[in-house]
Amino acid sequence: MINFKNLLLFLLLYPLSTISVLAHAEKVYNLEGTIGNQEIIMEIRNIEGYYSGRYCFRDKKKSIYLEIEYDSIASRFKMLQPSLETKNQQIFEQIVITEDSLHNWSGEQKTADGNIHKVFLYPIKITHSEPHSIKNEKIKKTLSPYNYCLLSDIKFELTSTQKFKKGIKIEWLTETGSKTKLFRVVDGFSSSKMTEINNYLEQFFINDIINAYSYKNYQNKINISYFTPNIISIVESKKSYTINNNLTTSVMYLTLDLKTLEKLNLEDLLWLGDEKTPRNGSKEYFIYRREVFGKKIKKYVHDSYSKKIDESKCSFSNEKIFQFPDFYLSQKGMVLMLNNYLLSDKCKKQTWIVLGYNDFSSKWNKAYFNKK
Repeated sequence: MINFKNLLLFLLLYPLSTISVLAHAEKVYNLEGTIGNQEIIMEIRNIEGYYSGRYCFRDKKKSIYLEIEYDSIASRFKMLQPSLETKNQQIFEQIVITEDSLHNWSGEQKTADGNIHKVFLYPIKITHSEPHSIKNEKIKKTLSPYNYCLLSDIKFELTSTQKFKKGIKIEWLTETGSKTKLFRVVDGFSSSKMTEINNYLEQFFINDIINAYSYKNYQNKINISYFTPNIISIVESKKSYTINNNLTTSVMYLTLDLKTLEKLNLEDLLWLGDEKTPRNGSKEYFIYRREVFGKKIKKYVHDSYSKKIDESKCSFSNEKIFQFPDFYLSQKGMVLMLNNYLLSDKCKKQTWIVLGYNDFSSKWNKAYFNKK
């Protein structure tokens, strides 16, 4: 009998990253082969005795999730794909495969309409010498066998170009199968520096593509809010649906030092204290955020945006909501995105709290804002 609670837990915890093996995974079966005349790839995980997995047709790439029963005596997997879109949660696919002495697998797939297809699978063998769409060797080596095969023949379409100051130019691309959006830098830096920047950003975009093939109606939207020869600031919003059609959303804020390719913390850009900047996450850092940053930002917001506060009908009286905001850079200043639990979702989505470069002219890091 299918344990739907376990299936849902598996889907929520299924790895989004490209790391090949979970630290606590006891066994991972990475297989490729055919169902009928269609080529597939399959991944089965045994996590503390609980088996679960997914497969996709190579041409479509969209993951199909399975709950699995394993008969260790017969070396047999029985895989069920439940339909959670119907009230009676009927089963609409069943795959049964058995392992032979050479570690190949064979069996049958039975679909909801009664059709039966032969299944032949064998372990994935990766040599890293075969043609692959991902040219970044560092990223390729971190891909699981399933994702390595999944991404081997993806294609990109150039959709537009965008120019920034100082001769910086990017190309916007779409991965044609998943419709995932991404960009690459094509001008404004030396050839070697552009390669470094693009390789760094590619790891995020590859994860987006993997997620798009793993989840229902996955969409991403990227906004480059600030771009100079020293810094790029990016806001990426993502949304998808769970197997139960529940909407999930997330936002990534990334501000990157383009010389070192290190993610910048708020204190790397703006320091309102009198002492030396503390190490991020240290005891002194938390004291600064509570006793200095939160208090000063609350006063600044109330002095500068009293009308906006009234119009928003949100309460910004508690200084705790200003202590640990997300942020991104714009041409006008640093935009603070308040994410404290004391605020409603509506109040967290405001984008009008901007710490102007001129308002904090002596507090900005001159290494990044020497002309502000």
